[in-house]
Amino acid sequence: MSRPHRPVVVVSVLAAVVGLVVACGSDPRDYGDVAPNEPGGSTGGFGGDAAAERDLACSGDLTSIVDKRSGLVVQTCPPDQGCAAGGCVPACEAARASRGSIGCDYVVATPSFYPTITPPCFAVFLANNWQKAIKVQVSRSGQTYDVSSFGRIATTGKPEAEWPAVPAGGIPTGQVAVLFLSADPGSANGATALTCPVPSAIPSGTAVSGTGRGQAWTIATDAPVTAYDILPYGGARSFLPSAELLLPTSAWGTNYYGIVPPRGSAGPQWGQVVAQADDTTVQVLPNVALPGGGNVAAAPQGATTTFTLKAGEYIQWQDTAEMSGTVLASDKPIAFVGGNGYVCYRSQTSRSGGCDSAHQQVAPVSALGSAYVGAAYATRRAAGQPESIPYRLVAAVDGTNLTYDPPIQGAPLQVNGGQAFDFESAAPFVVKSQDDQHPFHLGQVMPGCGVSGGSKGGGCLGDDEYVNLVPPAQYLSRYVFFTDPTYKTTNLVFVRAKAGGAFQDVTLDCAGVVTGWKAVDAAGDYEQADVDLVRNGNPNGACDNGPHVAESKGSFGLMVWGTDEYASYAYPAGGNVAPINTVVVPATR
Repeated sequence: MSRPHRPVVVVSVLAAVVGLVVACGSDPRDYGDVAPNEPGGSTGGFGGDAAAERDLACSGDLTSIVDKRSGLVVQTCPPDQGCAAGGCVPACEAARASRGSIGCDYVVATPSFYPTITPPCFAVFLANNWQKAIKVQVSRSGQTYDVSSFGRIATTGKPEAEWPAVPAGGIPTGQVAVLFLSADPGSANGATALTCPVPSAIPSGTAVSGTGRGQAWTIATDAPVTAYDILPYGGARSFLPSAELLLPTSAWGTNYYGIVPPRGSAGPQWGQVVAQADDTTVQVLPNVALPGGGNVAAAPQGATTTFTLKAGEYIQWQDTAEMSGTVLASDKPIAFVGGNGYVCYRSQTSRSGGCDSAHQQVAPVSALGSAYVGAAYATRRAAGQPESIPYRLVAAVDGTNLTYDPPIQGAPLQVNGGQAFDFESAAPFVVKSQDDQHPFHLGQVMPGCGVSGGSKGGGCLGDDEYVNLVPPAQYLSRYVFFTDPTYKTTNLVFVRAKAGGAFQDVTLDCAGVVTGWKAVDAAGDYEQADVDLVRNGNPNGACDNGPHVAESKGSFGLMVWGTDEYASYAYPAGGNVAPINTVVVPATR
């Protein structure tokens, strides 16, 4: 589907320090000779030389020093510090070293949306799992905004207008702040208003229309947080929602594929490249012609075009068509977000729906895995039969050979760099390439709500969404996350990897030890389970929407799915974004 790219494999100090930069974001156990991308492997547990000599590493939430082998806490860092390389350092420094999904500095471009609807409510969630209240600063285009005026502490069981403002002392520990950033006061989808439930920081749209340049939001905290966004905020009332896990600038890279959600309809597909620092130079080698406009030069197919961005500036291309094979390379860290303003996905078990939007921040090439678990979300079919779930796979390098357990008819077996393939599977699976120098991306689709045999509970449950899957090599051992209280059904999908010949228990704060595990692969190296927090508006025991914690002595993956009438959102609860391969794909011929 696109021009093959020949990678440059960098054999340098990067390979020697991979263990150091990821030591404090993942499973702290010692895996001996288990490779990071093999079953039971992890990028965690390998600290610096001094830490290795003392057999110390970091807890998954970076708050403690632990014994690598037992997982027991050796020392809890002070509230203003976190763990890096088996020692306590300033908290934000620990987050930068971890290269994980928690951080202190986020630069966030407002996602594009359906062109005929004026910009709706754009909100960002900040989850605080630190030992102290976390102060937040929000700015855009050089202007700083008073967080207490538009930031609210999420409170289960109350409407947003009654949520307390973010205190001057910061987000309380264990709580989630919702930042209502922007919305056009006239935004609506038919008769349904898409404005924010409380006054937003900017009472107008902040998205770029079509192709052009825009100014991103900068969100800075004095201790690490996990961040997500959702557009539009408002659950099923919005009809077109999508969400994403936001990556802090400490997890950004300099080499990406411009991966976008599958077209699924007329689109429009779009891509954004965001800069953290002034005078950031980005080379773009498109597999399709990228349009010009709004002070953005057109980028011809197959030719390198160079762009320069300022700090906090982003370029958006729209409509991009299928630009997933486009290579981006920069001299300073950047982020890439791919989206689609109107997706109408179908599958062998879903032939209709209401259509939605989709957007996802993409991991850099260096953080892509060579093994993924395609874990099925909870079926929406009334009789409980499995759904046929679509997936998108994009290879990073030529000659990538793929194996599937169990086998999947129609799935690609050999792909080249930049090629994107879409396939379906009615069963969970594990897909691997031949080694970690043949990494790839895997995304998952929820098709329209018109599933065969009707939806559980009647109506039309869930709708079109696209989400990145996290490779097991980037799983964590602890997640603090937030589920949107405006959705009537929320389901969590857990995946755990066997290590040392055994699986470790996973605990969810409101439910205790997770049960109901089922094997994914015939080899028995991975298992998955799902837990309802709320189903059709009914809480599951002590569980309900809001802030939650899940943890284990081992590494595991966690995906959040919120569904309602003709609406859905999904995002990984977190994950490492550390370098786990040494592949560099050049943006020049």
